[in-house]
Amino acid sequence: MKSLKIKLGASSYIQSKPFGNYYLPARFQYVILRDYFKKKKLHFTLPQGEPVFSKNSIKLRDVIDKLKKNSDLVLLSIYTLPNDRILLKDIVNLLIKKKIKTHFIFENLLAKSKNEYSKITKLLKLNKFLKK
Repeated sequence: MKSLKIKLGASSYIQSKPFGNYYLPARFQYVILRDYFKKKKLHFTLPQGEPVFSKNSIKLRDVIDKLKKNSDLVLLSIYTLPNDRILLKDIVNLLIKKKIKTHFIFENLLAKSKNEYSKITKLLKLNKFLKK
């Protein structure tokens, strides 16, 4: 029998409102995350959900604050990151400081360095510009 080595120290985060071009009910987000955790051999725990009325990513910041250094954070998309430029910068700086590896499932990206987070930030800015 083959044993699976499960890596601990991973967290996830969902939104109950549209993000980017996506809107998925929480239960479908759970299914996608659970499947991804299984494929990556990460220990799955239920994700933290952002309240619909929240505009300042309270839960996302809370999840990041609770993560230990060199942990993993799994997000469905880069578009679950805040739209606010200052808030985005603060969150990205915290991810870099804590050396958090962030998985973005829909874009098939993994960010773990300042350079990789910078590319994601630029992509978000470009997308915001193109929507105008």
